[in-house]
Amino acid sequence: MSAVFAQKLKVESFKLASNDITAQSHPRKDLNNLNCALVKVGIALDGVKFDGSIMGEPIQKLGEYWVYMPKGVSMLQVLHKNYTPLMVNFYDYDVGKVESGMTYILTLSKPAGSTEPADAGGNFYALTVTPKNAVVTIDGNQQTVSTDGEYSAMLPYGNHTYKVEAGGYISKSGTFSISISDMTPINVSLVSAMATVSVTCPTPAVSLYVDKKSVGTIPWTGSLKEGMHLIEAKKEGYRSQQRTINLSQQQKLDVAFSELVAIQGNLSVNYKPFGADVYIDGKKIGQSPRVFNGLLVGNHKVEIKKDGYGTDSKTVSILEGQTASLSGVLKTNASSSVASGTSLAGNTISIPVKDGISIDMVRVEAGTFTMGATPEMENPWKCEKPTHQVTLTNDYYIGKYEVTQALWQAVMDNNPSYFKGDNLPVEQVSWDDCQEFISKLKSITGKKFRLPTEAEWEYAARGGNKSRSYQYCGSNNISDVAWYGNNSENKTHAVGSKQANELGIYDMIGNVWERCQDWYGKYSGLSQTDPAGAARGDFRVIRGGGWYNDARDCRSSYRDINTPGNRYDYLGLRLVLSE
Repeated sequence: MSAVFAQKLKVESFKLASNDITAQSHPRKDLNNLNCALVKVGIALDGVKFDGSIMGEPIQKLGEYWVYMPKGVSMLQVLHKNYTPLMVNFYDYDVGKVESGMTYILTLSKPAGSTEPADAGGNFYALTVTPKNAVVTIDGNQQTVSTDGEYSAMLPYGNHTYKVEAGGYISKSGTFSISISDMTPINVSLVSAMATVSVTCPTPAVSLYVDKKSVGTIPWTGSLKEGMHLIEAKKEGYRSQQRTINLSQQQKLDVAFSELVAIQGNLSVNYKPFGADVYIDGKKIGQSPRVFNGLLVGNHKVEIKKDGYGTDSKTVSILEGQTASLSGVLKTNASSSVASGTSLAGNTISIPVKDGISIDMVRVEAGTFTMGATPEMENPWKCEKPTHQVTLTNDYYIGKYEVTQALWQAVMDNNPSYFKGDNLPVEQVSWDDCQEFISKLKSITGKKFRLPTEAEWEYAARGGNKSRSYQYCGSNNISDVAWYGNNSENKTHAVGSKQANELGIYDMIGNVWERCQDWYGKYSGLSQTDPAGAARGDFRVIRGGGWYNDARDCRSSYRDINTPGNRYDYLGLRLVLSE
């Protein structure tokens, strides 16, 4: 029995480290796919083990252990062969239940006079791998993935084995020895096993799909794994072409598609007054009345314009070999007044604030839609169900962009954001901070700004009455419209740098989550008119996903919650203005 057996470890302190973002920069998911809380246990002692509701194996660092725990846990047991078990109740230290994505510091101490063996019985290994996301196995045990590609941990003296694997690379195995001496770092660089494929097509602006997923536009060169792949050339209004290819490791292959064949229909326009200009998808094609032949099939925005008259705008579906018809009478312009300092451009208004900063808002027309996990929403969460019909009876304006740091600075004279940049979205702002910001903005502009209701947010994200039923906000290819976990490089990006949705709104998914006005409540299957969320609650709704989320959490129907006082580097806001 050890000389220190039955002695007790002592808790020196346990507290929330509000400025420590390790739980977010080095996340681990719980069973609900939420970020775990991270408890950093400070103790200069090897061989410590932990018991309780923990996720995965703890990580031993220099002088501390990283223990990941799911949201809501309030106890942790600390175990060591030389000490009696220590049960830490978080409520004893005014912490209570741990929160998702937060970092906590638990400091322990050994009793005075305790001794440790002169020799630890082992030493550290050090391994650096390329690519950085490779999976490392030591002695048959898979290691927790390191974001920087560097691995180190204490191992017993003697010989050990390693294996390094990564998708698209040739794996590599080897051995190393642990002794009392300094360890020479091992560098392992995997060789790519991917084949290189180059695709061309004489038709411009053709989208390329590989195995039913969009990968960009042609011409395209990229890497694919060995095996069978289906590649398709697609363009709206044209007949698609496809090829099946069988690739071997490190093969180079050129694929040339022939020119795509246009699929055409016709449009008959009979509007008065005669001579009104007809625009399709923003391009003038002639005047009314007229039949326009040879239009590409698909949905098109048609606008009828004439000086002195209002513009009539319609979405028309052109079908192969058929003639769609539009007819009507343009209304003469009525005199109207515009609030001082507000400029109008189509369905967008620009409201000056100060210091040259303005707010661009997009008009959303009233309408009815199905809210929640509609059929195009793949793999929805339970909170998105049941679907239900929602009617919004009033038009409103919503921010064309997320609130930027420049706008927040102009109004609040501060910038709380973790990622800095005038044109980056503001983050690390609580729901209460947003209310203060809106109050000051009202005083400056005289406009009644507010946060959107959850229903207003989803209706605008889906494209309002111009919706094309995309899974994401403006596309079925998330990379076209969002900065998210697979392309953000773990940071926010300038607003408006991805494609807009059907209404011309940017970044409603990805970049930063956006706060809504509503208290969170479960959905009902009953139809609703102008819903405003639960009457009360503990959590406010947030929408849209952020720079660290996967695609499933960035769908237009996904919803999440946040306490009104919390601030995170992935959470911002977008404004709404009632018409």
